[in-house]
Amino acid sequence: METKVQQLDLNELQRRLSVWEKQYGLTSAECEQKFFNGELGDSQEIIRWIHDYHSYKILLRSVKPQNVVGA
Repeated sequence: METKVQQLDLNELQRRLSVWEKQYGLTSAECEQKFFNGELGDSQEIIRWIHDYHSYKILLRSVKPQNVVGA
């Protein structure tokens, strides 16, 4: 069952991912792939981005897709 907190968290993660994507010129999926291929190093910023992306994917699975902004 979706809660308002989950939706707010999901929206905040979407906002943060958008900032990372604009800053680096990559999608979060591209970042993840490059990171696991060893192409991006392991800076704190990249680790935070990967963490945000993984959190987003987990939370996205727990909410109803029709209630997700931009889905």
